[in-house]
Amino acid sequence: MNNSTQAPETASRRRRVLPWVLLALSLVLLLTAASMLFPRELNPQRVLRFFRYMGLRDRESYGRISFEAGAGNNYAGFDDGLLVGTEGGLVLYGLDGEQKALVQGSLPNPILRTGGDVSLLFSPGSSYAAAVGSGGTVLMDGALPGAFVNADVSSDGFTAYISAESGSKAVATVLNQRQEPIFRFSSRTRYLNACAVSQEGEYLALAGLEEQDSVYRSGLTILRTDEALTDLDQEDSSALQVDLGNQVVYELHFLDRNHLLVLAQNELLFLNTQGEKLSSLPLQGSQLIDYSVSPQGWVLLALQESGGNSRLLSLDAQGQTLGERELPDRVRSVSAAGNCGAVLTELYLQTYDRKLTEYDRSWDTLGATRIIARADGTALLIAAGGTRLFIP
Repeated sequence: MNNSTQAPETASRRRRVLPWVLLALSLVLLLTAASMLFPRELNPQRVLRFFRYMGLRDRESYGRISFEAGAGNNYAGFDDGLLVGTEGGLVLYGLDGEQKALVQGSLPNPILRTGGDVSLLFSPGSSYAAAVGSGGTVLMDGALPGAFVNADVSSDGFTAYISAESGSKAVATVLNQRQEPIFRFSSRTRYLNACAVSQEGEYLALAGLEEQDSVYRSGLTILRTDEALTDLDQEDSSALQVDLGNQVVYELHFLDRNHLLVLAQNELLFLNTQGEKLSSLPLQGSQLIDYSVSPQGWVLLALQESGGNSRLLSLDAQGQTLGERELPDRVRSVSAAGNCGAVLTELYLQTYDRKLTEYDRSWDTLGATRIIARADGTALLIAAGGTRLFIP
């Protein structure tokens, strides 16, 4: 009796719900198709920016940050503001132009690294380093036992650095987000010149130079930081070693927990943490103008081709092409943040998504030499002594 009375009610209820389900699916398909046809107009970030910058967009002073100009200055977006690394120290500014942190020190060749809530300013050959965290908290202000060679900060705030210390050819140290050492490795047989640390400080990648038959070769070593290691050549060592041939390695970057980018003299190389080479982008015949790694794990780069045109490429963590564009204009600077990219040419600023779909353009770039993309689709234009915030 119960089954015979409920069945018609259930069928009737399904007939009433079905049109609404079909309508919802139709709307989803319509919005998906519209977003593909009109990506700029239907970009959800435009709505978010409308509310976030309501009342700020028309303020002449908002996004205008003044600082001391210097040819060696380094810049980075950090803590929703701007970090400036100079020969005299590290300064953090808010978008309202207010100075939020100042750490003074001597850095002849300042290099700036950021990730998560941690930033680091160091100078190769010097033992001094400065670091600030979110809100302008000073995390480091002082000298290390040895001189810096190279350093890196992971996307979640773990720090790695190589230093030259007596008794070893190089020493590599990993710090957690509280700037406490969690791993240390002394290399007695190899000179180390580049390093990278993965998220949660799980892996440390080191590039080194060694001589074989009067020829210098580069090698990559990947270490686990939860395993003590005293000798790379011991039989039971868990260290992975990759031969990179007769070329110099300039920089290393972990794109995510398991994928590594190697910027070398002749190529951009993508590997996993098992040491397997996944992809390679040869650099012979092209000049690498600039590149940027997004914390979301993709790479934006600009190449100067032999004919004078510029080529933009976006690549995922395995080195597969996400997007590619040819530009008739010379590129000055590129930057990636979140899923957004920004490119500064000699004539204009252009923003993109990670597949290089064009979004917004501005011709008001007079004097700008650098661009810093922000994850909400805005961008900071850097000129000598000041900035301007581009809000599409």
